[in-house]
Amino acid sequence: AGPGPAPAPSGPSKFVVGAYGDDNNKGAAYIYNTDGTGEVKITSSDLASADQYGYSVAATNTHIVVGARHDDGLIGSVYVYNTDGTGEVKITASDGASGDWFGESVAIQGDKIIVGAPRDDDAGSGSGSVYVYNLDGTGEVKITASDAAGGDQFGIAVAITDTHVVVGAARDDINKGAAYIYNTDGTGEVKITASDG
Repeated sequence: AGPGPAPAPSGPSKFVVGAYGDDNNKGAAYIYNTDGTGEVKITSSDLASADQYGYSVAATNTHIVVGARHDDGLIGSVYVYNTDGTGEVKITASDGASGDWFGESVAIQGDKIIVGAPRDDDAGSGSGSVYVYNLDGTGEVKITASDAAGGDQFGIAVAITDTHVVVGAARDDINKGAAYIYNTDGTGEVKITASDG
């Protein structure tokens, strides 16, 4: 008997690549099959100069997310699509302000996405925040660190599972950095720092 069939691949059947410098920093994103075939180039329906659409990207089996951190005067936005590039939904923060860089980081899992806005200034310039949404842009939950301070850049990196979100704050505690774990509703904060930070 032979070794049997190869295991089925896990994870998304498509992947997305951002090209935020495309067309004089307007930006673009490219969708591919996992074997590199089937290229589809997408841009937002309201693409404008310097949007940096494609600065951050994420994908699941059913949807892709593309961040445009400089959209609308550096406020930022994210776009959700089907994996073929159709069905665009634009998401913006309900309290977005110029310079927030909403969309600097994105992640998607199941029916939730998380978006980082590391230059949001609720607790001082560049303290940062993250937002969790349903795929259609509803259900906004804003999360900030309980010990937020100016310059932390909370939200510069994000990840999400079915039950939790993880947020990086690269400049927390005078550039030592930290990571924070939350339930997807923003509760249950756990802060992690390196033992030798």
